[in-house]
Parts: sequence; structure tokens; C-alpha cells
Amino acid sequence: MKTLAEWKELVERIPERCGVYLFKRGKEFVYIGKAKNLKRRLLQHLQQAKSDRKELAIFAGSTHLEYILTTSEYEALVLERQLINLHKPKYNVVFKHGSGYPMLVLTEGPFPTLKIVRDFEERGTYFGPFFTVNQAKRVKKLVHQLFKLRTCEEMPVPGKLCMDYHLGLCSGPCVGKVKREDYRLAVEGAKAFLSGEVGRVLPKLYSKIEELARRMEFERCALLKEQVEALENLARGQKVLNLPFGEADVWLYLPKEEKVRLYLIRGRKLVGREEFDLSGKLHEGLASWLEAYYSVNFVPERVFYEGGEVPSRETLERFLKERSKKTVSLQRGIPEELRPLVEVDAAGASAPEEALERSFREVLKLPLPRRIEGFDVSHFMGEATVGSCVVWEKGRMKKSCYRRYRVKTVGKIDDYASLKEILTRRARRIVSGQYPVPDLWLIDGGKGQLSAALEVKERFKLPTFVVALAKREEILHTEDGREIPLKEHPELYRVFGLIRDEAHRFALGYNRLLRKKKLLGMLDERTAKLVERNFSDPYEVLRASDEYLRKLGLSPELKRTVRKVYGEEDRG
Repeated sequence: MKTLAEWKELVERIPERCGVYLFKRGKEFVYIGKAKNLKRRLLQHLQQAKSDRKELAIFAGSTHLEYILTTSEYEALVLERQLINLHKPKYNVVFKHGSGYPMLVLTEGPFPTLKIVRDFEERGTYFGPFFTVNQAKRVKKLVHQLFKLRTCEEMPVPGKLCMDYHLGLCSGPCVGKVKREDYRLAVEGAKAFLSGEVGRVLPKLYSKIEELARRMEFERCALLKEQVEALENLARGQKVLNLPFGEADVWLYLPKEEKVRLYLIRGRKLVGREEFDLSGKLHEGLASWLEAYYSVNFVPERVFYEGGEVPSRETLERFLKERSKKTVSLQRGIPEELRPLVEVDAAGASAPEEALERSFREVLKLPLPRRIEGFDVSHFMGEATVGSCVVWEKGRMKKSCYRRYRVKTVGKIDDYASLKEILTRRARRIVSGQYPVPDLWLIDGGKGQLSAALEVKERFKLPTFVVALAKREEILHTEDGREIPLKEHPELYRVFGLIRDEAHRFALGYNRLLRKKKLLGMLDERTAKLVERNFSDPYEVLRASDEYLRKLGLSPELKRTVRKVYGEEDRG
């Protein structure tokens, strides 16, 4: 392994030119970067490596350094993104091709439809992003219910009425059940519904309703009234911020917390917020993150940023324009109209570390934990018994470290034995060095679960402090025999309640997944496909009317099968 002094000798021979540099270990790519001045940037890397273990890891993990000269910063940026996406180096922030957040695209053509996509190869108008695919599916289904856009990927010629037409999700353009001008009006309504810009289409719908009423076409009139009602409700329910732009992403970079926060502005209103954890990832600040994010995600008309530097703003702006094929404005600073909301959100996102540290010290007599692991057990009448482990680290949930367990040695309802198995499997990996040693274990349960956890702790001689949180009383039971009413200590309650609830959610989700697999395995292939296509959750089958099930071609007896596997409620 080369010393930093040896690396410096090598860097001194690199030209002061624009280009891309590649740290490699044999044929494996360790880190790829770009620079306006290669020599100067690499010398910065060396200087930072003296105090930053992440920077040092680049040099420690590499055997040699290569570089490619370019004629401009923009050319270097494009080449860097291409090489990163191709080679996926260990220490770069990487978004894989096709891994962007789901979007809805309203396609072009005589009879447009709505599709869920993760890239931008389809010609049309894009809406989103949606931070979960289920959210995108729900919105898509609602649009079809309201505006009857066709549901097929490609419109069949000659057409044949599909099941979605009979279910009221499609207007049947393939067989001429709807006029082209009426379909276009429905498309405008769907676009207004998705964008929030309802004012442009409502007058057209009002006029069309009057025309249909005069012609006594009351069935079509009723359909348009339903669309108008949905758009009017949307307009009334919007939280308008009087923003002078309809489409923007607002980024708040928080380097000390190793995270970045995104606020989505669509239709002149705030529609979403997402936080990204950058801990454990080597990055060169906000500019590097924006380049990686927008290499696979939707680029809005405006991008605002604060909290970090974007040294070559013109270069990044050009990159965004090329990606989106439209004019993009990249501006520093949060818009004044949005600043009060962002500041309140930033202040309330987490309790101040000082107050939390004081609560741990005064109430629990412990230093503020760096890492807490939370555990829960879930089952349904003794079946599909599973467990979860969630991780809270340095003030936030770390979802990349979550793990789920299927209990293998317990064949009956025995929460204590199931918990012991899960904790034993976890402890083995901790003592073998596969996972860091946590400062604290939080068990979902009471004194019985606490005793089971302490047995495992003693067996593996873990230095971890163990507590259990009972659901109803919200009493924290500690390994040294104390019972702390958490509601009297808001800072602790916020943290422990969050971890307990997240462990429960994660375990229950796994339990439901196993039961869903069991249910689909009990059904014939045709029925299983119909259930998967029309119900996002098997509980929707129980809530569906018998008439609706028959329309789908399903027997109402299906409800009895679902109850056998799911029951009326979750247990465990």
C-alpha cells in the first residue's frame, strides 16, 4: 500500500488541466472524480486524507491512479457521470440507471394514457416524482376512475372491450365508445388534476356540461360533473403558498448532520418532502449529490439550493438542461415565500441534540447513545412468526441497516422464545464483527421480553444496555429495574416511541408479506393474477362488495379464504 508521501509524488506529475481522475485497485474502480484543475484537486484530496478517514480510505483502497483530460468542465462532468454509472465505484454516490423515483407520464398521441415510469424515454408530460411506487399506483388508479383514460399500454387495433371498461376505469376509445374531442377534454382534466392547475380546464368542463344538458345526454353529463367535483375539491384543499413558479425542487444541504433534504414544489404548492442520508458515503458536497441525483431523476424547471457550494454552477445548469431537454434555472437560496416553512420544518425535524443528551444523562443515567437497535416480534395466531431489527444512529433512523428475521425454531405462540432466537442470531453477528456493537437495545414489550433479552446479553457478554417499552402504558422498563413513564419525558419518548413503532411496522410488514404469499399460493393462477392486479392489499378484498368481486370475475367466496389467512385484524 502506498504512503501519502508516495501518492503526493505521483500527483505532482499530473498536469494542471481539466479532466476526470480514476482511483483503482487492479481493475476495480474505487473512486471517480472530475476537476477543473486535476493536480490541484488531487492535492486537496491528499490534504483532507490527513484528517478525514473517508478520504484516507480512497488512498488506502487504491493501488494506482489514472486520469483522462477533457476540453471543458462540462465535458468532464458528463464523462464523470458516464463512468460512475458504468463502473459504480465504492466511494461515489451512485444512482443506478432506472433506479430513479417513480413518475407518472401522460403519453402523447390521439388517445393518451397514464404510465408509471422510472426513466424519461417515453414522450409526454411527466408528473412527480413519487417517493413510493404504491403512492404512484394509487394516484394512477384514481385518475382512471375519474377521467376514464385507457389502461392498456398500447391501444389494440382492432379494439376489444376489456374488463377495465366494465369496471368503469376506461372509456373504451379502442372501440369508439368515446369521441376524440371528449377524450381530449378528459386528458386535459387529468393533466389539471395531476398538476394542480385546475383553473385552466374548469371553464371548459362547465361549458361542456351545459352543452350536454341541452342535448339531454345526462349520463355523460353526470360523468363530467364527477370530474368537476374532484377538481373543485382539489382546488379548495390546496395549501397555496403564492409561489411565483409552478415546478421546482428546493434542496437544503446539512453537512454536519450528513444529510440533504428535498422539498418538492408542483402546481405552485408544496407537495412533498424527502430526506437523504449521506453518512458512510464519500461525496464532494452538494454539487456532487445534485449531479448524481439528477442523472436518473426528473429535472424540474427550477432548482434552488442552500447550505452548500456549487462551484461550477453554469456547468451543472447546462448538464440539467441537456438531461431535461428544457430550460432549467439553478439558483442559490431558498425562495422567501417558502423560507418560513422550511425553517420551521428544519427546527422541528429532530429534537435538539443537547436536550436529548441531557434527558439520557438525567433520566437514564447514560451518555447519549450513538447506535440503538430496536426489536419486535410479529405473528398471526402463531403462524408466520417473524422479527425485525431497526437501527437508530446519530439521531435518525438508518433504513439501510434494517434486518428482518423469519423465526425457525419456535413452532407455537411463544413471543419470548421467538425473541430469544432473533436476538441470539443478531448477537452472533455482532460478536463476529459483522455488525457494530450497539449502545442500547430497545425491545417492544414488557418485563418478560426484557428478561429474554437480558439472557441473550449475558450469554454473549455484550456491553449493550437493554430496555423494553410496553405498548399501552408507555412505561420504559430498564435492565437495572427502573420503570420510567416516558410521557413525562418528551425527548426520550420521541426517540424510543419512533424506534418501537418503526420496529413494529417493519415486523408487521414482513408478516403480511408472508401471509400474502401463502394466500396467493392457495389460489389458482387466474384468481391470483386478478387479486394482485386489482388489490394493493388483500384487506381490500374483505372491504370489496360482492358485486364488485363478480365484475372482476372473482367469487365472493374468496373473502372466506382471505379471512383464513389474514383474519379481520393483525395480531402480534
